[in-house]
Amino acid sequence: MVQKPFPSNHDKRRYDTFELLHFDICGPMEENSLGGSKYLLLIVDEASGCMKGFCLRAKSESEGCIKTYTMKVQTQFGKKVKFVRHDGAREFATNLMEGMDLGHRSLDEAEE
Repeated sequence: MVQKPFPSNHDKRRYDTFELLHFDICGPMEENSLGGSKYLLLIVDEASGCMKGFCLRAKSESEGCIKTYTMKVQTQFGKKVKFVRHDGAREFATNLMEGMDLGHRSLDEAEE
């Protein structure tokens, strides 16, 4: 028996490229990388599915990587990141989000 496809949701809000980013940190890994990294910060663009990964030695490095990435998006593509979504981890609950004037939600606060 063939499974029916998921119904399309035409009411779902569509985002422009780099308007909504998802952040997640994986780790600590069992083995450190050759550079000594234990964690991986993954940034995914909602609209395009574009992914960018950063190797981190500590979770606290994520703030600098996020700031660098959003600035690069703005200068290279002329796009401003407006919203971010994350899993509610402490490393994302920093003053960085407020300082960058980003709307952010954890997955616990996801839009209905």
